[in-house]
Amino acid sequence: MPEKSYRNRNVIPWVLATTLLLAACEGSLGGMSDRELQEKAHECMTEQEQSPGMAIQCDNYRRECQRRRDAGRFVC
Repeated sequence: MPEKSYRNRNVIPWVLATTLLLAACEGSLGGMSDRELQEKAHECMTEQEQSPGMAIQCDNYRRECQRRRDAGRFVC
């Protein structure tokens, strides 16, 4: 039984760290200018072959575009 409790204590910091990291990444795009976001999103749409890292970035740009669209700002 103590082993299970020990395992749960190790999971909580990882979950917290992952949540904070994702929130920080999401927030950094909020400071990006509309023009820069528009350029990055266009670059993602025209790129034929994307590396895994670029695909993740492009997904973040797409979500930020959607967030701004939902707020009434049609940027991209």
